[in-house]
Amino acid sequence: MSKKTPILFLALLFIFALSWPQLRAQSGTVKSQFTETPKRIDGQDDDWEGAGFFSFKEANVDYALANDNSHLYLILVFHDRAGLSTIEGTGVKIYISQAGKKNKDIAFHFKREQVSAEEAVSRLESLGEVLPEEVKAQILEKKVFAFYEGAPVGKKLKSDLERIKGQKIEVPIFRYQKSRDKVIYEFRIPLQLSSALAPILQPGKSFNVGFDWGGLTDEMKRAIMEKRAEVSPRRPAIEGGVSEESGAIASRDSGGVDFGGKSPKKFNFWFTAELAEAK
Repeated sequence: MSKKTPILFLALLFIFALSWPQLRAQSGTVKSQFTETPKRIDGQDDDWEGAGFFSFKEANVDYALANDNSHLYLILVFHDRAGLSTIEGTGVKIYISQAGKKNKDIAFHFKREQVSAEEAVSRLESLGEVLPEEVKAQILEKKVFAFYEGAPVGKKLKSDLERIKGQKIEVPIFRYQKSRDKVIYEFRIPLQLSSALAPILQPGKSFNVGFDWGGLTDEMKRAIMEKRAEVSPRRPAIEGGVSEESGAIASRDSGGVDFGGKSPKKFNFWFTAELAEAK
């Protein structure tokens, strides 16, 4: 063994020792920050100072959690367009499970949805909202209405909500904002959707959180197949020939985004978290 080998080994050991606390912190439980003032769900990060941010390096996105006595707040800060994938088309799914598990029985699908004014009134009333006639009139003045909500998609959650159908519940909401150097998604999930249901989360208790976005939706897949079918008749009759259009169409999704011949990436990650208790 050369004399340099022990020195190199000790140097690497020293570097690892310095980095170990950070590695350990990021692989352990993510602590939620308790907030006395409810977070503004506006797609901005100016009220997240002091929060402990962690990183999901595969998508180059930072994330953090906060809570008060009524809500869980989550934020995703994207620093890379590639990490966004097709997030506006697919939306973001958030799963809440028992600590150490990746159960999807409690899940919300956050996606901007544009509906007619009549549909907006019907949806609000189905959630137990009592709309005065003047409020209905204000809504109906608009042609379309945008919802920034988290639709319940987990089996257990949907079953629980079906039992209290017609009763008022608090719906999770989100917002997102784009700037030149980052894109921010903010979410607010009630700890208890309704007084008639058991709490989803409790302060001081650990749980698992999962995020899911990107890839192709069923609509995108259908659009790609339709475009391929349109191009197919124009391909050269010579065996082995490929038309110029077919290569371009096959690499685009329904939004006309070129993925360089590859399908857009689907992102998914989980971590263990713990709600903060009131100070």
